[in-house]
Amino acid sequence: MLKVSEKSSLAELETFERDGFLVLHDIISPLVLDEWRDFSTIHWQETFQTLYENGHTSFPNHCRHDDDGNRVYALNVGMKHCFREIVMRSPGRYEISLLHSNASKHPSLDSLMERLSGIIPPLLYLDSWSDVHIINLSLIVSTPGSIDQPWHADGGHLSVSKHLPCHCLNVFVPLVNVTEQNGPTELRPGTHFHTRHLVPMMLSAKARKTLQSPVAPLLAVGDVLLFDYRVLHRGKANQCQRDGDVRTLLCITVAQPWFKDIVNFPKRSIESKSENSNI
Repeated sequence: MLKVSEKSSLAELETFERDGFLVLHDIISPLVLDEWRDFSTIHWQETFQTLYENGHTSFPNHCRHDDDGNRVYALNVGMKHCFREIVMRSPGRYEISLLHSNASKHPSLDSLMERLSGIIPPLLYLDSWSDVHIINLSLIVSTPGSIDQPWHADGGHLSVSKHLPCHCLNVFVPLVNVTEQNGPTELRPGTHFHTRHLVPMMLSAKARKTLQSPVAPLLAVGDVLLFDYRVLHRGKANQCQRDGDVRTLLCITVAQPWFKDIVNFPKRSIESKSENSNI
């Protein structure tokens, strides 16, 4: 049974359990997020500079334009082409791990966690914040020109025979306002139940007319989106025209203390020298 804490309401917990996600408005101070936004800009630039200096890319930016004005990306899509510090999930859409980085020291999480410490444990069926395990901390960056991601879940189920409570969830903290133009995160409510046996369970829900339509919450700086690792979701296209109009989210992945995610980042590092090193 879900346990209600002082900072969470029964309605919020029931919404998360039913839909697989929860939006909380105006929960983080914009002043706290100013520091994270400044850090993200610098760290983004430093990451691509390091890739270039160590010979992993042919130019020190995430993309450049060819003679016809088309974007040419420095990295290729997918785990096998990327690094434990950065993965391009789809063209122009990146996840930059801060737990695996030796570069700039990131701001403290204390102020963010203080606001979330009473909300997250009940969602994971845990008694207190001290039981929660942070398994990933990253920046998710969608650049202008990135297209809709394929639908996906970030992790699987622990049992194929029955639905179990949430064991891992993502906390998305926008560092800029998330609009229809720069690409919100779209979710399929309730699909954390269906991804256990995706095709037959989705078809069954459609036949019973219980399959819900996708939703794409628009978030302001200070809002938070929390979602079950198993729910279907995707990043929408960034339709902005200016190269500087990136949509950056801070992602904090939290889990029950025994859980480890070993599938979302490769082992090789941007700090290793390529044969094509530029230094």
